[in-house]
Amino acid sequence: MIISALLTVAQAPAEAAPTAVVTVEEAPVETSPTPAVETSPTPAPVETSPAPVEPAPATTGGETVSVVEAGDGTKTTTTTTTTTGEIKPKAVRHVVMDPLPSPPPPVPRDRIRKGPWRGRWWAGLRIGLAGPIAGDVPAKPTVGSVSGGFDLGYRVNNWLGIGTGFSGHLQDRAEVEEVTPAGVETRTVYGDMIFWDPLFIRAYLPVKRRFQPFAEVGGGLASHERAEGGYILGGQLRGGAGFDGWVTSNVTLGVIANYRLTRLNQKFADGAVAHPIGHSYQVLFELGFHW
Repeated sequence: MIISALLTVAQAPAEAAPTAVVTVEEAPVETSPTPAVETSPTPAPVETSPAPVEPAPATTGGETVSVVEAGDGTKTTTTTTTTTGEIKPKAVRHVVMDPLPSPPPPVPRDRIRKGPWRGRWWAGLRIGLAGPIAGDVPAKPTVGSVSGGFDLGYRVNNWLGIGTGFSGHLQDRAEVEEVTPAGVETRTVYGDMIFWDPLFIRAYLPVKRRFQPFAEVGGGLASHERAEGGYILGGQLRGGAGFDGWVTSNVTLGVIANYRLTRLNQKFADGAVAHPIGHSYQVLFELGFHW
């Protein structure tokens, strides 16, 4: 009995010690968790996919809040601040167009104009020199002078044109004596020649270059106002050659040399009639307008 009592007393303090240890481990309060050290191997972690991001509605300051939930139940909150301010819906505009009309019918091949565009109508202003070649006076000029004229024409195609025109120059000169209170005075007077070509034909060399040569032939009426006074009418023929230089698509500068054959119907006071024939030339510069 004595031995049993001693054993009981010896075991009592030993059993109380574990109770005191448990009390000491639970008493301290720590601000941060202490990682546990495991001595036994841990099982392989099971791979889990993170939960989908739950975007929170954007604030007026341009913040976007995203919450990500991991496989172990932990949620991570991410805040992204943007500088664009409040997110507003963007209007999308769609342009509505009418369908294109159907194409026009093709032009027949025989109606397509061949060659470069030269215009249909043209008008030319001419100025230059005129002088005698040969013949009989008064059909032949006796002086050289300035000559000028005007042509109006129509181009049938790239190589053929028809037109009409006027031109003129000084034809002759005479010394006239006039009696004045101061005495007899002598002065020089001039006669002129006017040509009207109702029709002339101009043939062009059909080239596609800036300079286009041509030749022309025509004829019409001639009217000579004599320096001594009076008119003589007749007929004339015109022939020449030249070229047009295209400055723009509507303007040309050209040079032309013309030959004139003039036949007049001259009547004298005694009733006699003569038909003098004269030959003259004209060298002209032409400013042309085409449309």
